[in-house]
Amino acid sequence: MTWLGVSVTVEAVQAYKIEEFLAQQVKTSVSPRAYLAPLKTFFAYVLEQRLIPSDPMKNVRLPRTGVAAVKKSAAAAAAAAAATGSPTHVATTSGTSRIEDVEYVSRARHEEMKKELDRLQVDERQRISALLEEAIKDGDLSENAGYEDAKMRQGLLEARIRELESKLRHVALIEDQDNDGATIGVGSRVKLREIATDDEVEYQVVGPEETDPRLGKISHRSPVGKALIGKTAGEETDVVTPGGTTRYLIVSVERGA
Repeated sequence: MTWLGVSVTVEAVQAYKIEEFLAQQVKTSVSPRAYLAPLKTFFAYVLEQRLIPSDPMKNVRLPRTGVAAVKKSAAAAAAAAAATGSPTHVATTSGTSRIEDVEYVSRARHEEMKKELDRLQVDERQRISALLEEAIKDGDLSENAGYEDAKMRQGLLEARIRELESKLRHVALIEDQDNDGATIGVGSRVKLREIATDDEVEYQVVGPEETDPRLGKISHRSPVGKALIGKTAGEETDVVTPGGTTRYLIVSVERGA
């Protein structure tokens, strides 16, 4: 399927990824709430077609809006980092960024993102503009389904462009990260054993842009990713999801290729 102009697996579009998209809109002129209706309609249809096992919109929460909320979130992150002695900023391809803003991607994905942005800014904008012009020729815009559809496409396109522009400003390449290989970080390959069942599973921790559950690639911002970052082999960790809490033993950690 295509999610905001990107080809991804259906399972990859989880609640936290939708929340990340909505959070990107807080700093724009379009309220995140404006996207709820079309998103709910889309995922209801996908669920009806049995392309996904459950509706991710049921677990989506709207981000807090306004400058005060953004400042409060940043202050909380900075305080947490100071309390643990962790760095508050990370080197990126365009300078430095607050650690909570950093977008970790592979060098290959970074190039793909830049190419996608160029395509959306030129080819897709021209295509949507042509659709709008054609729809306007049909007359009364108040009952013009073609016009409304084109405007919705334009809104989603511009949202994806803003999202890519923001992410590219804060990109940190996974290959450039200083990781000793023993501590789990973005790029690490991890083997876990569920304490209750002894079942084992392997993951690679990646950035949200490269999440792919079919390949065992999970986001460092996902519940599992958050529970693993900073841990080492031999430690146990609890993963909290809407379905409950699961405890895992970290069997092994390897630095990703």
